[in-house]
Order: sequence, then C-alpha cells, then structure tokens
Amino acid sequence: MKRNLFIFFSVVLCAVFCSFKAQGVPPLKPEYLPIAPTWNADSLPSNLAGFDFGAVEEPAPQKTMEERLDEIAGELSEYAASFLGRRYRWGATGPSTFDCSGFTSYVFRKVGISLNRTSIMQYRQGKPVAKDELRPGDLMFFSSPRTSRGVVGHVAIVVDVADDGKSCTFIHASTSKGITYQKFPDGGYFSRAYIGAKRVIDERNLTA
Repeated sequence: MKRNLFIFFSVVLCAVFCSFKAQGVPPLKPEYLPIAPTWNADSLPSNLAGFDFGAVEEPAPQKTMEERLDEIAGELSEYAASFLGRRYRWGATGPSTFDCSGFTSYVFRKVGISLNRTSIMQYRQGKPVAKDELRPGDLMFFSSPRTSRGVVGHVAIVVDVADDGKSCTFIHASTSKGITYQKFPDGGYFSRAYIGAKRVIDERNLTA
C-alpha cells in the first residue's frame, strides 16, 4: 500500500513539474523592467564631470612639402651657427676645427644627409640651382687660391636669402676667420670666385 502511494505522489509531482516547464516563465511586466539611468550636466558622476561629450579632437594639419623642406633648412642653419668662431684647419672634419668641406659634411650629417668628403666631390651631388633661385640649405661653390679659376676649391652653406633673391648670406669655414658668415655678392673675392650652387635638400630627404 505504501509503495502504491509513493508511486502515485511521484507521478503527480512529475506532472506538475512538466506543466510549469511547458508554460515557461512569464515575461516581466514593463513596470518591472530595469530603466537605464539618465544624467544632466548637474547630475553627472564625479569621474565624468567636466567632460565635453561633443568635443571631437581634429587631427593636426599635415605640413606641405615646402614647409617640411624649410624646416630641415632651418634646423641645418641653426646647427651650423652653433660652430661660429671654430678655427679653420685644412683636412679637419670637426668638431673642434674644420676645413670647408669638412664643415659642410659635418653639418649636413645632422639632418641625415651624407655629403662627399671634398668640395669638388660635393659639387657632383644634388641638382644645379640658379643664383637668383637660391634658398637656405643650398651649397655654394667657389674657386680658391689652391685651385685654378673655374675649378671648385671651396664650399659654403646658404643660411639666408634676401626677399628679392638678389643677395644671400652663407656660412663657411674661412681660412682666415674660421667658421663665419659672409654676404654674397660681396663685390670682391667671392663674387669673382663663384662657380655655382647645388641643392641637396629635396623630397628624397623627407622619406625618413
């Protein structure tokens, strides 16, 4: 008898459980659904106070090719000026003493440009530039007392050009004054000894 009662109650419980399972759990009523919090400027959490949700940081405008070339030339001129007054010594490559091509190659190395060792070899680098198209960073070449007229024997770096393009200032290793500035044209030695100019700072130097 007890066994029959146990079986009966087991069957009843199983039927009730299956009935609830078939019906499923009823969905929550709308009034019981969770509501996302809303904030205004006066009720923001402390860690968000003062944050400008509407502000979008715009990327910095990219520099033009001309601006980047000017930047390199400016860095070059500033670095060259740091050696003003250093003594000239033939064959010296710095940093205490320089000859003309030793100075130019040393300075250009600062901006990642490799120049040949001698002035005549540096004259074979870069592209020719007309006298009225010079810009800072260009190399100017001259004959020297050690060379024949028309043969490269001296090199300098343009650091400033007049607005009208008719004159400039260059920095170089002078045999008598060491590292110094020189106006050009000077109506004298450098005007007579001038051979030409080359541009070695160009778009290829901007790939690094």
